[in-house]
Amino acid sequence: MRIDHVQFPVPDVSAGAAFFRDVLGLPVDGGLVQVGRSRLRLVPAADAVHATQHLAFSVPGDAGRAAHDWLAQRVELLGHDGQDGQDLFEAPPSWDACSSYFPGADGTVLELIARRRRPERLGGDDFGPGHLLAISEVGIPVASVAEARRRLARAAGAAPFGGPGSETFSAVGDDDGLLVLVAPGRAWFPTRDHLARPAGLVVDLSGTRGRGELVLDPGTLMRYA
Repeated sequence: MRIDHVQFPVPDVSAGAAFFRDVLGLPVDGGLVQVGRSRLRLVPAADAVHATQHLAFSVPGDAGRAAHDWLAQRVELLGHDGQDGQDLFEAPPSWDACSSYFPGADGTVLELIARRRRPERLGGDDFGPGHLLAISEVGIPVASVAEARRRLARAAGAAPFGGPGSETFSAVGDDDGLLVLVAPGRAWFPTRDHLARPAGLVVDLSGTRGRGELVLDPGTLMRYA
């Protein structure tokens, strides 16, 4: 399942676009950010709340440490409370990945994730903006995680990823793209104070079993093909 396009509400489009251009070095045209083969469209939302959303970007499977070191030169990384100095995180074994987290211009919890099962490799190259390959994850607060998971399975064939999840968290999709379903008010890892809040996202997917549209309460539109 691939995440082709995300319409992402932000309180300040100019500030968000400047962050992706100047800090991460990504191509930006107005509010449209090109992240490898994916597009991120920043749209103004007066009710967007600071530090309530999550996005992850794929990097080559062997580039976890290189991506971390490159990122640390550009932005303050997010560590885990109570674990001094830890800002490169191993995912659970079923995910086979490692990640670095950092705040965006509006406090969005952003992530670079190296999924080792992915075929892309950094090799001996220097890491740079061109190694941000795609939008890998979109965080989606939903009223009922279990119901959203069932509806996505029925409509788009999106399977649970990395285990069955819980009442407040479940990932669906695969190594190409994941929808991270969470209960509103749940903290985005690795923080304790960046709490998920519904934001009115629009997410375009490809490589799914079905074709159509699905609204996940409260207000995220999924378009899949």
